[in-house]
Amino acid sequence: MIKSFKILYISNRYNKNKKGGREKLSELNLNTLKSIYKKNFFFYILSRKKINTIKNIFLSLLGNIDGINKYEINKIKDIIIKNKITHIFIDGSNLGKLSRTLKNNNLKIISYCHNVEAIFFWDKLKLNLSFRNFFIFIVNFLAEFQTVIFSDYLVFLNIRDKKNMFKFYKKNKSFVIPLSLKNNFKSYKNKLNKNNFILFIGGNFYANLDGVKWYLKEILPHINIKTYFIGSNLFQEEFKNNPKVVFKGYVKNLNNWYKKSLFIISPIFYGSGMKTKIAESLMHGKKILGTKESFIGYERFQNNIGKLCNNKKDFIKTINNFSKKDFFYFDPKLREIYINNFSGQSLKKNYIKLFKNIS
Repeated sequence: MIKSFKILYISNRYNKNKKGGREKLSELNLNTLKSIYKKNFFFYILSRKKINTIKNIFLSLLGNIDGINKYEINKIKDIIIKNKITHIFIDGSNLGKLSRTLKNNNLKIISYCHNVEAIFFWDKLKLNLSFRNFFIFIVNFLAEFQTVIFSDYLVFLNIRDKKNMFKFYKKNKSFVIPLSLKNNFKSYKNKLNKNNFILFIGGNFYANLDGVKWYLKEILPHINIKTYFIGSNLFQEEFKNNPKVVFKGYVKNLNNWYKKSLFIISPIFYGSGMKTKIAESLMHGKKILGTKESFIGYERFQNNIGKLCNNKKDFIKTINNFSKKDFFYFDPKLREIYINNFSGQSLKKNYIKLFKNIS
């Protein structure tokens, strides 16, 4: 039996025109909580704005980032009073000022941690030293500090994030709920896949770009199969005429690309949270060759869903071995892992369990 809470969901990631991994997860969180609490569910979407004045730069150090400002906070307070909200679900640990300003004895605050933002932006700073990246790290560190201090509960995607968060900040009551994705798989007749290419899919954030550049330099010369790179701004000029590389750029619908690829590669060495494309690959029944970082949060299924490749030798050997195997368009056992552990229906079960264990 679900407790009769009144839930206010707050995010800045609900954007119908932008569907990156984090946006997809935020939208699924919203719709899942709405399906559980129905008329007792409310949501508010912050309007994200650029920090482009001296005043805004100063305020960002106090937590005014990603759409948070005095006007938005007052609007949220009005919603809380008008609807007698009992619990607030904040979608992102970088929205910590909301936890601090909304905190009172009548509200329970649940903060959803997509990443440990301090680690995420520290890794970005290490790869690209600049004052701008240092400032972004400091701003997010301070915002996240407020989240941990003033939230009643924290939700993490994996155990590593939970442990890492508490290296930086004090402990809270916390839960681990793995990343989930809406099921966009379109059923079709499964048969032997006669295509001859492998796939990398991802946006142009720092860890993906670092992985792509490493793969092109270290792995590509030693394999005999074509690799398609799908994602915005992944193009590397020096490889434009290489017959073993195709840069497709942004693709709106990935279903056909997943279907026709033999398997997926994930040469990612940095980051936090969980890698969306691993769950998406499982949704489409595809094996994954990935690093330890790629499989964070998926460790329990690692031996079934693909192959761990942590270095140049592992990737080259495994890609060449896999390339000689026969693959069907999808592996039903991999889709079963997705359905039972990383789908919308599994997320709903996890949230029902979570809300039974909070006051």
